[in-house]
Amino acid sequence: MAMMIMHLSFVNGCQENERSYLLDFRGGLNDFSGRLSSWQQFNCCQWEGVMCDYHSGHVVSLNLKHRRHDGGQSLSGEIHPALFNLQHLQYLDLSWNDFNRTAIPLQLAKLQSLTFLSLAHGGFGGQVPLELTNITTLQHLDLSMNHFNPTLIPPQLEKLQRLTFLNLADAAFVGEIPLELGNITTLRYLDLSGPFWVPPPRGWVLLAGELESRRFAGWIRNLRSLEYLDMSFVNLFMANDDWSNALNSLSNLREIHLAQCGISGTIPSLLNLTHLSHLHLSRNPFSSPLPAWFQNVSSLVSLHLSLCGLNSSIPSDFLHRSSLKHLYLSGNAYLGGVIPHSIANFSMLETLDLSYNNFTGDLPPFGSFIGRLSSLTHLDLSNNQLSGRIPRTISKLSSLGHLDLSNNRLSGTIPDTISKFVRLQKLLLSSNNLTGSISPSALETAHLKEVDFSENQLTLNISSSWLPQLAQLEYLGLRSCNLQGEIPPFLSTQFSLEDLDLSENNIVGNIPTWLWELPSLTRLNLSHNRMEGSLPYFISMSIVVVDLHNNSLHGSIPDYSGWYLDMSENRFNGSIPLSICSADDGLVFLDLSKNGLSDVIPINLVRCFQLTILNLAQNYFEGEIPEDLGNLTLLETLNLSGNKLQGVIPPSIANCTKLRVFDMGKNKIQGSIPVWIGELAELRILSLSFNKLQGNFPPELLRLRNLQILDLTHNNLSGFIPESLGKLNAMANQTQSGEIEMSLSELNYGFLSGPMFQIVFVNQLTLWIKGRATPYPKIINAFKFMDLSYNKLSGNIPNEMGDLKGLIALNISNNNMGGNIPESLGGMAHLECLDLSGNILRGNIPADLVNLTFLSVLNLSYNNLSGLIPQGKQFATFEASSYLENPNLYGPPLKNGILRSGSGERGGQAQWNSTGVTDRDPNTDEMDRWWAVSVGLCFGVGFASVIAVLCFHLKWRYKCFALQDGFIQYLF
Repeated sequence: MAMMIMHLSFVNGCQENERSYLLDFRGGLNDFSGRLSSWQQFNCCQWEGVMCDYHSGHVVSLNLKHRRHDGGQSLSGEIHPALFNLQHLQYLDLSWNDFNRTAIPLQLAKLQSLTFLSLAHGGFGGQVPLELTNITTLQHLDLSMNHFNPTLIPPQLEKLQRLTFLNLADAAFVGEIPLELGNITTLRYLDLSGPFWVPPPRGWVLLAGELESRRFAGWIRNLRSLEYLDMSFVNLFMANDDWSNALNSLSNLREIHLAQCGISGTIPSLLNLTHLSHLHLSRNPFSSPLPAWFQNVSSLVSLHLSLCGLNSSIPSDFLHRSSLKHLYLSGNAYLGGVIPHSIANFSMLETLDLSYNNFTGDLPPFGSFIGRLSSLTHLDLSNNQLSGRIPRTISKLSSLGHLDLSNNRLSGTIPDTISKFVRLQKLLLSSNNLTGSISPSALETAHLKEVDFSENQLTLNISSSWLPQLAQLEYLGLRSCNLQGEIPPFLSTQFSLEDLDLSENNIVGNIPTWLWELPSLTRLNLSHNRMEGSLPYFISMSIVVVDLHNNSLHGSIPDYSGWYLDMSENRFNGSIPLSICSADDGLVFLDLSKNGLSDVIPINLVRCFQLTILNLAQNYFEGEIPEDLGNLTLLETLNLSGNKLQGVIPPSIANCTKLRVFDMGKNKIQGSIPVWIGELAELRILSLSFNKLQGNFPPELLRLRNLQILDLTHNNLSGFIPESLGKLNAMANQTQSGEIEMSLSELNYGFLSGPMFQIVFVNQLTLWIKGRATPYPKIINAFKFMDLSYNKLSGNIPNEMGDLKGLIALNISNNNMGGNIPESLGGMAHLECLDLSGNILRGNIPADLVNLTFLSVLNLSYNNLSGLIPQGKQFATFEASSYLENPNLYGPPLKNGILRSGSGERGGQAQWNSTGVTDRDPNTDEMDRWWAVSVGLCFGVGFASVIAVLCFHLKWRYKCFALQDGFIQYLF
């Protein structure tokens, strides 16, 4: 009889009422890919994702997890309440779907038989319902990667006394971790890691605030069954002894992930963890050598110590055990010396990443020891100081799929044995001193996906008839490889090519039509060549990045629907096409500067609601600035300088609160400086020079605490310079690296990143001192200046001007400033250029100015200064022209005591007009030449190395900022 019942259950399939519940549940879902097409048969136990109990026919498992590798779209919609009538359901997985930020239904707690619940990456929002803690049968709970409103981890979780798996990663939990978690002693897997790749909204506090060491040790050591622990990006701020003692008590631990947790000091011993196989401690400021205890951890398979401030060298006996498969020690600037031969002991090593360190000497002798690493698939030695040649024996690493030796000092030719890497997918050799020709054999490895030979002294020696078998090639970087002639024809057959960089070569001719038709091409960089001709009427919307700047292209700007377009420094004419920004996403970056474009700025630009960078400088645009530009609220750079624009600055620009660069210079703008500019709190650069602005210097500008460059030269401003200049915090800050100047900040460069590329643009400004315009196409991060010259400002120079101790250059020349030169200027320790000429200043030159040891340009001419010129230090380097037309000044370097126009070394004429502005004689070039040389020495020497590295080596810029991506994203 029992067998008869079992047979009938099998024949009849699922319970009819439960079939009805499932159909109601399906009715609330959107299934665009037809994943649930099988939910039509009579027996629901045979439906996709449904499993029934063999004996009773009750539905016990519902697995609708979306597996992205299977293709198709995820499920969406809402969860119908009928689902919660499946009282026998034990397993429920709705992960990796999209429930459009709907809240987790409270009725879920009715499923009192559940042992497995996964809603990970399900697109849920709202709050985490406390009712979930009433499902006391739960053993597996995964709520990770959802969009919950900020909420505390409910301490009621301790009611789940059977829980072995708990994943709350990146689920918007805030505040402190409840001590009650330590009462779930059955836990074997615990993930409380916070978000890293996307910063939280302002005001949020990541887990777990500042978790005290003793609190952590108090609850974590109770989890004796724990095998997996991930608290990455949680601010633990733990003392070494506390966290090491707590973890050492968990003898079953196999994986520890504590990346970027604020742990400092030395890396304490974890020798008690005899089963430890994965240890991830990256992005913690240990600032210590590699500890010796690592060599005794025989079970270790994966070790991550990137960006940990490690110093010294790798000990020869470091990790002599052979179990290690993955070793990451990248981004430790003080970890260097020679790469030890003992690495060859890791016979099972698959990944070796020693990039961004300070290793020196020749490449390891691959033939003698590292060639024994037969399992090595990923080798990254980039961004070190390795030298010598690439040995031919490197081919002995027969399993290698990823080889990155870029940004070193390697020399010689690329060995032809490269072609023996039959599994090689990535070959990155950029930014070295490699010479010779790139032979076809180096590119004929069938599986190659990424190749970068950029920034060497290589030449491409490939015939026009060469057609390689590179069916998988996705990225090709041949920047600055001395390419001659037209675009290589072999590229016409690269149908998988996504990213092509041929910039900084000598390519000529038209851009071939077939290049625009490559089916996979998404990023194209042909900048800094000698390409001519016009472009097609329309550029495919699949090419999302187009960089053609600095060529000789002409004709009209094409229709474009991508998100990055740089066609600056060409010979385009006509107007901006009305169809621009027609795509839903729209442009993020648009640079059409330095062309021959004319007409008005089209109002359709306001459709580019995603626009971050807009640069239309140095064209022939006329008319008024469109009022609707203020609708582009994401703008960070707005540069309309060097056109023929007129009218006033539209008040709507006040809506662009993210602006960091605002340049309206060299136009015909009228009216006064708007006071609302003082509300643009993110502003770093403000240039309104060479316009027709009138009125006073608005004190509201002093609210711009992040302002580093202020250029108001050549206007008709009047009134006093306001006091309280010290409120300009960035200018007052003497440090050359600070909160607003981290590394190479966004003041100079804008960043738009994709999976395989980094695009960098440079802001440009012109500095006026001594009546000479000097362009600075690459504004140095530390460069801070104020230029108020050629206006009608009056009154005294405020004594508070000396509070701006971070200024490199100060120009108040050709105004009506009176009174004495403030002695406080002598405290501006970083000042390199000071121009107070063309005013009515009187009194002595303050002796404290002698202490400005960096001062290399000084102009006090055309004033009423008197007395003895201070002597010594930097003042010994200034020529007589610095003091021209101050009749009562005397002392060296003046000849015969005084120097007036028409005499001495200056040798020219100067007359004053009725406005008090000097009309300079164009034939008097000696002073201008002296000024140019001085400025060149002043700025060129100090910043040449930074510019050489970061402005001409694109790959270096990419690597530099890739290391600091998280911090920069959070800060800016």
